[in-house]
Amino acid sequence: MEKLAALCALWAFGLGSKEDYCKELDRLFLENPDDDFLLELENLGGDCAAIWARISPRLMTADINEFGKALFGKLEQVYRADKIPLREFGVCCGRLWSALPEKIDHKEPFIMLCYADEPLSWGDEEQSRELFGEMIDYYKNEMG
Repeated sequence: MEKLAALCALWAFGLGSKEDYCKELDRLFLENPDDDFLLELENLGGDCAAIWARISPRLMTADINEFGKALFGKLEQVYRADKIPLREFGVCCGRLWSALPEKIDHKEPFIMLCYADEPLSWGDEEQSRELFGEMIDYYKNEMG
């Protein structure tokens, strides 16, 4: 469920795709066809806001490390693809951060989502890239 939540968050805030989310939801639903929550998500179709509203409260009881690994693993792909301008990437990360539950939002590396782009405001792209890199690599470095 943590990976599904991560994919939904990325999709909801312009950093991921509906296709990635739907593929994971379909996989989980095929493995657990009697799961009422997954059925509810399936029935919401493409209503991203409604889906995020149903999934995000579950982060309060989720394995935060698993959620973080999934989130920042996929976020790394988006970042390294360099298809989104750095400033826009930072804005999307900030929006994502503001939607995270309090249990998560002030923990490393999640807190970095809200400030890694700040050096761009004084023209320091290099420092922002260092912060984004540190954020993305957190689970590789800290969690093994």
